[in-house]
Amino acid sequence: MKVATRLAAASALHIAVLAVLLIHHVLTIRDTVSTGYELTGISSRAFHTSSDQAARISQLEENAAKYVVTRDPGYLSKYEELAAAFTDVLAALKQQPLSEQERIEVDALDRHWTAFVAQSSAIGSNAPTAELLLPMQARLDTIREHTRRLGTASQEAMLTQLTRNTAAARRAERLSWVAGGLVLIVSVLVSTMIIRSITEGLGRLAAGTREVARGRFGHRLEDTRDDEFAQVARDFNTMTMRLGELDRMKRDFVSKVSHDLKTPLASMQETIVALLDEVPGPLLPRQRRLLELNRQSGERLYGMLAKLLDLSRLEAGVIEPRLERVALNELIDDVAEFHSRPDAPIAVEAPLSEMMLVCDRDRVEQLLHNLVENAVKYATPGGVTIRSAYVEPGARNNDGCRLPAVHIIVEDDGPGVMDGEKDRVFERFFQGAAGRGCAPGGVGLGLTICREIVTVHGGAIRVEDRPGGGSAFHVLLPDSPIEMTAREGAITLTREVAPA
Repeated sequence: MKVATRLAAASALHIAVLAVLLIHHVLTIRDTVSTGYELTGISSRAFHTSSDQAARISQLEENAAKYVVTRDPGYLSKYEELAAAFTDVLAALKQQPLSEQERIEVDALDRHWTAFVAQSSAIGSNAPTAELLLPMQARLDTIREHTRRLGTASQEAMLTQLTRNTAAARRAERLSWVAGGLVLIVSVLVSTMIIRSITEGLGRLAAGTREVARGRFGHRLEDTRDDEFAQVARDFNTMTMRLGELDRMKRDFVSKVSHDLKTPLASMQETIVALLDEVPGPLLPRQRRLLELNRQSGERLYGMLAKLLDLSRLEAGVIEPRLERVALNELIDDVAEFHSRPDAPIAVEAPLSEMMLVCDRDRVEQLLHNLVENAVKYATPGGVTIRSAYVEPGARNNDGCRLPAVHIIVEDDGPGVMDGEKDRVFERFFQGAAGRGCAPGGVGLGLTICREIVTVHGGAIRVEDRPGGGSAFHVLLPDSPIEMTAREGAITLTREVAPA
């Protein structure tokens, strides 16, 4: 499923859940409002059937008694007015939606009131007597009792409705919590799936981009998914395939051109050597100086071409390492002696015990030559030091190199390497900004070859700032587990190798 489709589905799900929750809340509010109206009606009924009607009954009894005693038509008129009002209120109550108990009490009240009206019809005669009041008072007492019961029933109906309303509110609250919890859980799950889908795709793309940035154009991304990242992965794979083809073409071209240039360059060198040996005839001092300069330039060019060929072979994997047991102390001494000059000796610090390493001697020697040559370019006279130590299996290693290993450090007191260039100095043809103005001519492949040699041996290489200024190139070369032997550790000896 595409990422856009997932986002649309997640949004639709959230909107649907929120819409259902909103509709439920609206219906609950309507029920609450309706219940409020019902409670108002019940409260009105309770008021009319309790206090108001009880007052009317008392006034009826009082006005009837006064009329019998005084024969005053005003009391009779008031009596008839109160009776008519009670009849109207009773009729209105019968029309309202009543509870079952209220209906029973209203019906009983209606029967007794009808009987009272029929019984009291004689009160308007010309000669009402006191004996007439006794049954009327008994009937009014019954009506008063049923009025009280009707008020009680109305209050009970109101309490019942309040209980129902409270239960409905609690149900709505629980439903809101449940719906909110479900929305939160669904949101977290959907967001997690979408974020994981996006981060996984971006992670693979970022990893692939880093591999391509390191020059590994054979890296491919998985394109089996059915989303936008799959299309990006297919385009990425197409890009890396074409970059790989271009890189192979470039390497083949460089390798072929370098190889083809070595033959005429060798002939030119032989011709210069013959002239310097005065085979054709004697040379003037000025002529010899010019030929010497030409020979030196030819040697530098020959070294550049040799490095181009070596790098091409290393990157193509056509050079298989010839592993042998090598006395590393002796090898470091030879390299230091080769690059030492009377005014610029190279210091070597190594353990007193001999360090043995299973490696390709020629490649490790080339590695040391390139590192020392690079250090000598930038250092002051006598400012280069080679350190070495044996790293035991239990030591902490942040370089990803398998232990046990040999740790070699080549230090110089030159301008150093800027922080932003510490990774790039191992790229082909790259030269740091701090050293471009002070270093003699170079093609920028020495450190690249060092990285390839270290990689072939399964080791690690990095550059750090040297305390006090300059650079320190750290190399870890793993030893073969089969060739492990006990070695002495921490004691070191500082010595200067005599110049060649």
